Amino acid sequence: MTPCTSVALCVDGGNVDQAGVTIASVVAHLSPGPPLTFHVFHGEPPSRRSRRLARLRVGPHRLLVHYVENRFRNIALFDHVTPAALLRLQLGEFLPALDRVLYLDADILAVADIRPLLDTDLGGAVAGAVQDLGLHAALAEEAITGQPDHVLHVRDALGWDPDTFIYVNSGVLLLDLAALRRERFGERAGQLVLDHPHRFRWRDQDAINLLLSGRVVLLDPRWNTMVWFLEREPRRHHADMAAVALQRRDPWLLHFSGACKPWHGLVDIEDYRRWWRAALRTSPVWGMRWLGLRLAAAASPAARLIQRRRRRRRAKPLSPGATR
Repeated sequence: MTPCTSVALCVDGGNVDQAGVTIASVVAHLSPGPPLTFHVFHGEPPSRRSRRLARLRVGPHRLLVHYVENRFRNIALFDHVTPAALLRLQLGEFLPALDRVLYLDADILAVADIRPLLDTDLGGAVAGAVQDLGLHAALAEEAITGQPDHVLHVRDALGWDPDTFIYVNSGVLLLDLAALRRERFGERAGQLVLDHPHRFRWRDQDAINLLLSGRVVLLDPRWNTMVWFLEREPRRHHADMAAVALQRRDPWLLHFSGACKPWHGLVDIEDYRRWWRAALRTSPVWGMRWLGLRLAAAASPAARLIQRRRRRRRAKPLSPGATR
């Protein structure tokens, strides 16, 4: 088995700073071993933010920012999936000299050493990924409530039996690039999404699941612990509770999937605070953003108090003889 020493991320201007937090967290927890190369594929022209990312200190490892043409740039935003996310479909073509790569979303925070993941034997599979506990739990919940939503997507858009399929999350992918290139996966998956932009709810993730069905080895669920699902989603009670218990007790990669991100605000959830602690160690830029959010949070109650006082003064009846 060829050892994997490369990590890839795909970004745009909206999450290039966040990619720095992901990379820094991986380096911070990495055990001694061969140096890694981080490949960041940026689907937009160079910017101040992307140049700042390229200067991130990761020694003795390497960090390379590649500026690429995003063929998906005109695809409409749907369910918070941005065109940058679709670049992961082309990693085989972007990295022609590599046989294996670990792909990470830019909203991932490493809290453990990823070398065991890099060394995973795929056993003939073309990819390794974690089952999407959120989707499977949603289907179980819908079967009980009788209110179909996700089941319609699985049955009609993907053409699968909701009772027997396995669906993985694409935020963490260990990929056999050599095998994917041989079958022209990037070209086929990209064209599938472009030809049916409204059919697939989760765009590239749906394409990955469709085209690689039956050839993805399921990784330990702790390699993709989706924070929103553990902390905010009632349907977690319909999930694989053994997997959920593992993720809750000992997460290895925290995945802030979904529309609510830790950098959007200061949420009183430990994993969100954990992300902010890592971000503050990564760049002073995050210190300024954190301070801005703290000031905004402090100003909001004061502003509401002032508004209440003004309303009370306007509503207060005038004393006899008073004039306006």
